[in-house]
Amino acid sequence: MTEKVFTVAEITKYIKFSIDKDLLLQNVWIKGEVSNLREYRSGNQLYFTLKDDKAQVSCVIFASNRLAFDLKDNMEVIARGKVSVYEKRGVYTYQIQHIEPAGIGALAIAFEQLKQKLQSEGLFSTEYKQSIPMYPKNVGVITSPTGAALHDIVSTIRSRNPSVQIYIVPAVVQGKNAAPSVTNAIKLATQYANLDVLILARGGGSIEELWGFNEESVARAIFETSIPVISAVGHEVDFTIADFVADARAATPTSAGVMVSLPKEEYLQQLVSISDKLKHLLINKVQEKNMYIADLSFSLKNAIKNIIHEKHQRFLILQTKLEALDPKLFIKKGYVMVKKASSFIKSAKQLKTNDRIKLSFFDGEVSALIE
Repeated sequence: MTEKVFTVAEITKYIKFSIDKDLLLQNVWIKGEVSNLREYRSGNQLYFTLKDDKAQVSCVIFASNRLAFDLKDNMEVIARGKVSVYEKRGVYTYQIQHIEPAGIGALAIAFEQLKQKLQSEGLFSTEYKQSIPMYPKNVGVITSPTGAALHDIVSTIRSRNPSVQIYIVPAVVQGKNAAPSVTNAIKLATQYANLDVLILARGGGSIEELWGFNEESVARAIFETSIPVISAVGHEVDFTIADFVADARAATPTSAGVMVSLPKEEYLQQLVSISDKLKHLLINKVQEKNMYIADLSFSLKNAIKNIIHEKHQRFLILQTKLEALDPKLFIKKGYVMVKKASSFIKSAKQLKTNDRIKLSFFDGEVSALIE
């Protein structure tokens, strides 16, 4: 037998070498359906099968190439990666470096997935949103210190109300470092600055350029801060996750500057208006109290009159009863009161011969002697 006999390791190594030097297989796009998706926590790697109705290929996504969206079974995807051989098992695998849902961008689906997640947790609920102060004194601005957004905000506030104090919290607002930088800036402003309101700002851009404001860490930092937050990211047509979580949204950075800088003239007009309202309110309250006192006084007078009338009627009744008991009324009818010394005589047995008595008539007294 003249043919060379290969060991399993040798032939596997040869196959791997052949595949690894094939330029097409080192950067190839494949479209298929995800199935048998599983994740190994130890390495934070995803393993699954990519299939169509005629064939399938084993796939792996390493931790360094993790996705912005959640991959799911039965999802139709387009992937880019390289084909290689796993020598220990003698199988070929498709090592994916980029993947996105077929027909829709990966960032778009990641946006919707995070939006639904945070909305279900209540981070967009109006009951948790703080009111933006009408007359803030200290305004914090989180943005790039060299960007146009900062210039627009500062110039707007300065022209409308120079008395407003502006505190700039620098942050990276584009690229992979944007989310952690903005998150740390929010936490820093919350911890160390005595701010009345916080503006989160960036100029317009593509979804990739604005993506730092669509990260979960930024959303949770906005939700957790005790400072009211205005999101002023991008142009009016641009929406980010930060817009939904923030306490208020400004269409542009300039609009955010307008929201926190009421001009002095308007401020004074507001004070005059509030003063007038308070004055009218006070006058109305005084009038209400005066009317209440007048009603109370009238009721009290009537009550006193009624009491006096009742007492007078009672007095007349008692007077009538008392007069009915007056002995003189009986004397006028022909009766006589008999007195011996200072005592009234009630019985003839109390008298004897030669007793001197007094007879009281209604019109005078007469002395008499008992015989």
